[in-house]
Amino acid sequence: MIYHGEPLDLMPTLDLAETYPLLECTLSLTHPIDVARLQDAVAITQTVVPQVLGRYNLRWNRFEVETNSLNQVIEEYTVSHDPGRVRLDVLAGPQLKIQVIHHPDYDALRLAMSRLLTDGEGFKHYLYLLAAAYDGQDLANFTNERSVRKILAHLRHPHRALPELNGNSDETFPSLSGDVHHHRGEATIPQVESHRLRQRTQAENVTMNAVLLSAYALALFALTGEKRLVIPYQVDLRLHSPVAATNVVQVANLTSEMPIPITVQDGDRLEDVVQRTQATISQLREELAYLPPLVEINRMSRALPPQLVRRLAGKHRAQAAISFANFGHIDHTRLNFGSAVVTQIYFAGAYREMPNFQLTVSVYHDAWTLAFRMLGSEPDYQLGIKILKNVVAQLTQWGRGH
Repeated sequence: MIYHGEPLDLMPTLDLAETYPLLECTLSLTHPIDVARLQDAVAITQTVVPQVLGRYNLRWNRFEVETNSLNQVIEEYTVSHDPGRVRLDVLAGPQLKIQVIHHPDYDALRLAMSRLLTDGEGFKHYLYLLAAAYDGQDLANFTNERSVRKILAHLRHPHRALPELNGNSDETFPSLSGDVHHHRGEATIPQVESHRLRQRTQAENVTMNAVLLSAYALALFALTGEKRLVIPYQVDLRLHSPVAATNVVQVANLTSEMPIPITVQDGDRLEDVVQRTQATISQLREELAYLPPLVEINRMSRALPPQLVRRLAGKHRAQAAISFANFGHIDHTRLNFGSAVVTQIYFAGAYREMPNFQLTVSVYHDAWTLAFRMLGSEPDYQLGIKILKNVVAQLTQWGRGH
């Protein structure tokens, strides 16, 4: 079966030379999982999101589904043979890979999903759907909403030309083979500290994203000396036209970005940068600065083939080596894998080759996990760890009022 991609599915393909389009989720369970039951759950979710078992046709922006790909989704390992990462070829399919890591008394799961099929919020939607299927919930009446057209129509944004920006698109995927090192880093801000952070953000009348971006910029300034940064800020379009029905999921690319310019000056403290960053975000949001690329791609995709849309849109897309993604809160009430309780879960992006670096944040039971995935040398990895620790230290101090 062939399922045509949406215009926004083209967005993650505009910088394939720099970023391999995967999202990753790692979770730990209190008990071992029933692997056969998990495979059945994947099959059930495919009735709602059929593209999950397909291969992505880059030329025509579509997902081509073959039923025999189900047995390629789940892999099992003992903890002593844990590969540490997922290998997933989105062009060959399927668009999902699940690794079950067997520990002596419990199991851990590592899931990777194609960024060509969905975004961070959509990945959570799929995870909730998978848990519901595993838990025996009837998904016969569930539907997946992938189109952005209703949202764009709701916003009624007028046509506006894209700004002239440097950067080009390359339709070749980066090679993940050869003499490279795969690194991963995580750091946790516990519940007590995150509660203080929320209180401080409310008192300062700023958003948590503004605080995170500012701490990120200050860390980069401290470690690299870079004073002027442009960090893409993600905007979830689902918030503009929320779906009220409980049987509708949105496993789709419904996130836009707007580049946030941040300037760090000598002697700046976090509260100084936060106020400037918040003012910039508020202004760009008021101007709907995240919509022009979506409107333009949506318009072009009606008349032009995907490859040409990619080339034209890529010429106007800012190529940012430094990026940030906030996966937001993970709803523990929707993660019921039978009697196995999820004790820990966090999301991360794909392995990016330095100098391309992405910091991600996700929240579970009010504990924040900051993470990165990296292809690079040992010094690259040490720099990534320093960035991570610097951001955590700043957030902790800021939450305490220092």
